[in-house]
Amino acid sequence: MTDATTTPAKGTGLAFAYVTTLFFAWGFATSLIDPLVAAVRGVFELSFTEALLTQFAWFTAYGVFALPAAFVLARLGYARSIVGALGVMVLGALIVPLSTILDFYPGVLIALFVIGGGVTLLQVAANPLAASLGSEKGSHFRLVLSQAFNSLGTVVGPLLGATVMLSGGIFVAGGVTALGSFSALILLGLGVVFGLVAGALLGGLRRDLKGWIPLGAAIGLAVGWLIFLQNYIGGLAPSLSPAAPVEAATPVLDPTLRAQTLANIDTVFIGLAIFFALLGGFIWLIRSKLSTSASTEKGASPFEALKSKWAIFGAIGIFIYVGSEVAIGSLMTNFLEARSILSLSPADAGRLVALYWAGALMGRFAGSALLTRIPAAPLLAVFTTVAAVLCLVVTQTGGATAAFAALAVGLFNSIMFPAIFTLTLERSTAPASATSGLLVFGIIGGAVLPLVAGRVADMAGTINPAFFVPLAGYVLLVVFAVAASRAPVHAIGAAPKTGGH
Repeated sequence: MTDATTTPAKGTGLAFAYVTTLFFAWGFATSLIDPLVAAVRGVFELSFTEALLTQFAWFTAYGVFALPAAFVLARLGYARSIVGALGVMVLGALIVPLSTILDFYPGVLIALFVIGGGVTLLQVAANPLAASLGSEKGSHFRLVLSQAFNSLGTVVGPLLGATVMLSGGIFVAGGVTALGSFSALILLGLGVVFGLVAGALLGGLRRDLKGWIPLGAAIGLAVGWLIFLQNYIGGLAPSLSPAAPVEAATPVLDPTLRAQTLANIDTVFIGLAIFFALLGGFIWLIRSKLSTSASTEKGASPFEALKSKWAIFGAIGIFIYVGSEVAIGSLMTNFLEARSILSLSPADAGRLVALYWAGALMGRFAGSALLTRIPAAPLLAVFTTVAAVLCLVVTQTGGATAAFAALAVGLFNSIMFPAIFTLTLERSTAPASATSGLLVFGIIGGAVLPLVAGRVADMAGTINPAFFVPLAGYVLLVVFAVAASRAPVHAIGAAPKTGGH
């Protein structure tokens, strides 16, 4: 890894832009599973726990391949590892149509496991690469900015996935929410503009305009998003009793409609394979820029991370965060369509999940500005605390209030992954590639906690109690943030210190 004290190599800005496209790619792919959960639950007649095996298959791949991926990265370098990862993702995406032809749900799970394996290698390579392409001081900013484009992918994914997979076929009754209408887009734009203007006015009250206007604009952007979200959800809420039970999944009876839904799923994943193939070709063409812009620690063993207490602590933090975020996103479609919440059609509810991921998008752009003035650990403590409070609100309320609280968690999820990642890289005594591999191994939390939340929902007969699972997770992340604020720091990629922390 390049020394943090040296001037960034020429061309690192362009290389950083190339790497950022990868963040969009895996965000897009990962968020497609949210509408897929509702689709397979309907077409294969599954319980919540069975449908959430999709997330289990995807995120188990992180646990299986994370440490081997670090080994591959250390020996192949960034460029070849990234292209290889995209090739594996193409293969996995093409397994889906084969599985639907055979009417074999386990085949879909195998496909997701394979794609997840490719995404694992992609993340092991791209996260430390983004953090290293520039000055050490700007590592938090760069990774949060890259994660903002990851969030852009997670917004596009549910909108496209729900429109294709949850419209027509067995979901023929689905309509189109105002989310996709021109008037709603204007309302969203006004909400963002209001946030920016309010932030600029806040910055104008300070004498240091250059330093405070971006910070004020970031705060205003976040507040503007929450105001928009509250008004939008309030306009959708039906006049229903919060105590109304969740409706059971509609039985699949018509073979023709069922076949159409399976074909819709095929369309999405064939398109995904083409997207991955094109991106892989593009990255291969510019591979020299990645190879010369940064280097991995040659010969570093991924198991060296196990010698660092902070690498292990960070992996636990990633496990909790990803598990909590994925549990909420996975259940969101069925949560919003419940009569006790918004009583939407599956297609409408699936598209509305984009607001959950859009909150993370807004938060990451705002967080990029906030992190230029506020240390990462205290900001992480604030965001995790608010997320925990919002989950508590969901467990105790219904209707528009619960819907707003659940969707608003996305805003406060925004900086968690990049903050946990870079805070750990700064405190770990292991090489960056080894630490990155262990951190990405922690993403297996996305396989475990959603199943726990799904089981809670099945046992309770309603989804609200499932939010106790991410609530507990965010409380533990507050502890991580406080501990990180007190721990010693050293440069990312520096030689390991003897003795550890």
